[in-house]
Amino acid sequence: MGLRVVLFEAAHEPAVRAFNARLRAADALLFPLPEIAPLPNPATPTPGIEFRHFVALDDSCEVRGGYFIRNQPFWIRSELHTAGHYNAPLSEGIIDKRFTAVGAMMLAHALDQQPLLFAMGMGGKDRPLPRMLAAMGWKILETPFHFLVLNGRRFLRNIGPLRSSAPRRLIADAIGLSGLGGLALRAAQTMRAQSRWDRRYQAQPVHEFAQWADRIWQENARQYSLSAVRTADYLRYIYPAAESAYYGIQLTEGGAPAGWVEMLECRPRDHAYFGQMRAAALVDGVAPKAAIPSLVHCAVQAARERCADIVISNQMHQDWNSALKAAGFWQGPSNYLLALSKGLCKLLEPLDEAVPRIHFNRGDGDGRVNLLYTEPS
Repeated sequence: MGLRVVLFEAAHEPAVRAFNARLRAADALLFPLPEIAPLPNPATPTPGIEFRHFVALDDSCEVRGGYFIRNQPFWIRSELHTAGHYNAPLSEGIIDKRFTAVGAMMLAHALDQQPLLFAMGMGGKDRPLPRMLAAMGWKILETPFHFLVLNGRRFLRNIGPLRSSAPRRLIADAIGLSGLGGLALRAAQTMRAQSRWDRRYQAQPVHEFAQWADRIWQENARQYSLSAVRTADYLRYIYPAAESAYYGIQLTEGGAPAGWVEMLECRPRDHAYFGQMRAAALVDGVAPKAAIPSLVHCAVQAARERCADIVISNQMHQDWNSALKAAGFWQGPSNYLLALSKGLCKLLEPLDEAVPRIHFNRGDGDGRVNLLYTEPS
């Protein structure tokens, strides 16, 4: 059976709909392939960002898989490059063994299109995609996960891992309702906290990413071994002002821009982990090392003011992880992965030195999708 990967065009739309229907009927459609073909040269309001959608066809022109790449400017080892996010690959091989080769074929095609490729999220190292990437020589990294409990009672009454069995639920409910659990969590977090607000900074809400954000990026880019170019036009694109769930804080020092942090009022797709808690995510930020602890302080305070029960964050960079720990955050298991192609790894060598300075978080790739979910109407 012949297979080929081609750009997704309008002529393929009926076959894509049929593909989605087959996986949906088998209860295997985690997400559908887009059913409307993009314009031949889809434009974005951000210079350098380009989406390319592909489908895998068999000899009869039936769609057996698809994926897309988002190419964009990246800062890698103090140089500008274009790198691509390998996004939303889906293969009929998950329900029909005749098409098990589709996944590997699409990945090989993607690397031909863009050797500087990465993938994010993926749900854990035991999932099919990260296993295939690792087998092909990609570097698989866990993006550390941290959380801070703001409402102990609601945390104990909702958090999934503590409620995975009847005995655990009984214990969690008892200490949660008594108030003792919340007091113990608050005391433990207070004892762990080592950082405080630095009075040389002033905080204000982010109303719009503008020239001040460009200045912060230019002053801090060299501390990153790998990062998306976080200029104002890019930030306006990924954190649209029209989406009320986003809110940010800017720091200034002596009237000059000093850093920023972006927050998300979560609407998670899967309630099995957070239950009915109100979760706030610290999704992104740029600042010098000295300002990051104050930004974390501001992020927690902003989450409290919005009545969040828990603050969460996935961060790769060592300075952000250190600041989260110093603010009393706990580290939990992470299923949010960063996979780097051989081409990216080569540019980053030596990796041992580069990995702690990679600046990736929930703001990259499609990391916000599962945290900002709207039920289909």
